[in-house]
Amino acid sequence: MAQPPCALTSFLRANHSLPPKARSTETRQNRGMALKTYASVLLRQSAPAGVDWKSMPRLARALLLARASVLPLTVVGSGQGLLYAWWKGSISDTSAGVSGLLLGLAAFVGANLAHAANNLANDWRDYHDGLDRPGYPRADYSPHPIASGAMSSRTLFLTIAIITGLAALLGGFAMVMRSEPLLGVFAVAGLILSWGYTDPPLRLKRRGLGELSVLLVWGPLMGGGTYLAATGTIDGTVLLATLPWGAIATAVLFGKHLDKIEADSSRGVGTFVVRIGERRARAGTLLLLSVGYISVALFGLLGIFPWIVAPLAGLGALSALPAMKIVAAPRPSAPPAGYPLWPLWHVGAAFLAGRPAMGALFVGLILGTLLGV
Repeated sequence: MAQPPCALTSFLRANHSLPPKARSTETRQNRGMALKTYASVLLRQSAPAGVDWKSMPRLARALLLARASVLPLTVVGSGQGLLYAWWKGSISDTSAGVSGLLLGLAAFVGANLAHAANNLANDWRDYHDGLDRPGYPRADYSPHPIASGAMSSRTLFLTIAIITGLAALLGGFAMVMRSEPLLGVFAVAGLILSWGYTDPPLRLKRRGLGELSVLLVWGPLMGGGTYLAATGTIDGTVLLATLPWGAIATAVLFGKHLDKIEADSSRGVGTFVVRIGERRARAGTLLLLSVGYISVALFGLLGIFPWIVAPLAGLGALSALPAMKIVAAPRPSAPPAGYPLWPLWHVGAAFLAGRPAMGALFVGLILGTLLGV
């Protein structure tokens, strides 16, 4: 009696029954859909239109749940220290011959893992505090790891522990190989401020100090930390050079808290934005973005950055004007057709307004190094 074909055999027969041209077209379509999926997750924090996020590839789902769309803030925050050291020609190996570039990269990857873990930790804490539920912006604009049913609280906690452990291993490796205790101080300070953002006993977000913590973490602690890991030295000029991006990262948080101002106020979450009010917070967001661009350009003119950064920052500021106009205006009562992030509004505009500054910093530092300017 003939045996029924196994699943693999059936798949191969079905696949090879297609003409070569049809198989090639299907492969291109699948690749195109994969690119569309990852682009939507990384750029829009959502599944592509008409696609159920639960049907996406596992990696795409993981990136969506970890809110990887905001990781560029950390790519710049930590990467600027490494690029700044490269431009200054100060990357140096340890006395034992361990590559300074390797240690800088370890600190860079560790910082990005720590940010991903912190995103998940904030979700875990806010869910258990009763915030991240249907009707609260975090649970409405994108799938929440627990509220969406993607994983249990226990699984999320374990995931956070694993990612945090990996980040700590990389940071510890850089500190031990560099024999520099100050690296440990940077890492511990960043950990306290990041985890204390939502967790007790600090609960910085609720005390109106979350915005200040972001300025410090995404400025001096990240940029200074990677610079110190790569070079073994640190000074005031290096820390000063990290502040423009810290201001822009803080502007993005202002935008996020603007979008949640009513929900936070009604739940007793006293963010700085809640405390100063919606109109002043919009003005504050514009001020932080403006300070970021002006500082980048000024530092280029003063020689703190390569001079080529200054015109790039100017061009970037011009291209950011449409997004800054959105930041300056009140949020509409309803989303435009096809808008994917509602009820978020100002945070998207603030992020878009800061993106050209990201390019000015990265491209300017790279060109400055390659051209020797």
